[in-house]
Amino acid sequence: MKRHTIRLYNLIFPIWIFWMVPSLLWLLLLPANFLWDSLVLLAAAGWLRLQGKKELWKRSIVKVWLIGFAADFAGAALSLALMLLLNTLLDSHIFEPYHFPGATLHAIPGVCLAGWLIWRLNRRYSFGQADISEAMAGRLSLLLAVFTAPYLMLLPMYH
Repeated sequence: MKRHTIRLYNLIFPIWIFWMVPSLLWLLLLPANFLWDSLVLLAAAGWLRLQGKKELWKRSIVKVWLIGFAADFAGAALSLALMLLLNTLLDSHIFEPYHFPGATLHAIPGVCLAGWLIWRLNRRYSFGQADISEAMAGRLSLLLAVFTAPYLMLLPMYH
């Protein structure tokens, strides 16, 4: 009988990092995720030709960063739940990356959920008090969702 491992992946901050606590890797991953969110926020604000990008960044980056983590955790939890459910219902070899490269397809709903949460929560909480229109807040949140969703969850990681 083969032992099955469960793996979850994220864009910069993988959920499995919690198994490595305490770790110096945290000192790299947290600022890297903050930097990526900052770059996407500033680039999206520039692309949308918003005025006061620096002030917008100052008022919203911490919320954007924390919402991104929460959304990634929710997406990873959904992917884990789907993987466990499908693993009990179907042949467990389907989820072994050596036997079936599509084994990470269970991550698609998790990535979609994370992206949707990033869009929805940023629109409401990060930019709700900002000096931009609701339409611009929606566009900015959509760009953040598209460019910060945890797409690496879709990549199979072979042994």
